[in-house]
Amino acid sequence: MHAVEIDGLTYTYPGAPQPTLRNITLQIPQGDFLAVVGNNGCGKSTLCKVLNGLIPHFITGTFRGAVRVGGLNTLESDVGVLAQKVGYVYQDFENQIVRPTVLDDASYSCLNYAFPDYLERGRTALKQCGLEGREEEYVWQLSGGQTHLLALAGAVSLQPDILILDEPLSGVDVEGMELLMQMLDEIRKKYDLSILMTTHDFSMLPRYCDRVVLLAGGKLIKKGTPLDVLNSDEFARAFHMGGGAE
Repeated sequence: MHAVEIDGLTYTYPGAPQPTLRNITLQIPQGDFLAVVGNNGCGKSTLCKVLNGLIPHFITGTFRGAVRVGGLNTLESDVGVLAQKVGYVYQDFENQIVRPTVLDDASYSCLNYAFPDYLERGRTALKQCGLEGREEEYVWQLSGGQTHLLALAGAVSLQPDILILDEPLSGVDVEGMELLMQMLDEIRKKYDLSILMTTHDFSMLPRYCDRVVLLAGGKLIKKGTPLDVLNSDEFARAFHMGGGAE
């Protein structure tokens, strides 16, 4: 079973002279850990926003092709429904923190969906994300790294089919990257979810990712194991190419 099926996706932002994504076809099996890499402007963040329905439901433009996530057609499903299938941690994750205390925030999305076990889900997610014991603390007491983990817990609490993380390794030291990647690996195994991560740091990919997708100029130009992609001529050339909107 595929968590994500993308067929011939082409997307152009309103007023843009050319597409940001060009004829993308991609399947992500359930349980896979996939990294999406490429130079700035290659379309990584745009691809993420397509998968959770922000494009085209909130960010309009010209959309061609078909995208299915967790069996749902993203064009036919609203963002609220897709959010239960797609957990998303943004690069500017601070904006996802909306409640005053740690447990309140981690369980808030589940409360919004009226899950009767919303607090239990929040506690479980906090434990999975290394924040057990901080449930009653105020969010302003957390460090930047802990705040990032809280945003992750909020996404994990919904137990989605796929978890999307936009540049989670940005600004994180080597020890922090190792801990985060170990945590993500444990979470995907516990919940049998797929993970799609965009990143500019490639050091952890061979150890943790099943596959890597390389984008350049809005096109998918290489897909394979981490070492296959990172050692390829296409990878070397991609980082000498310019891009458009990210």
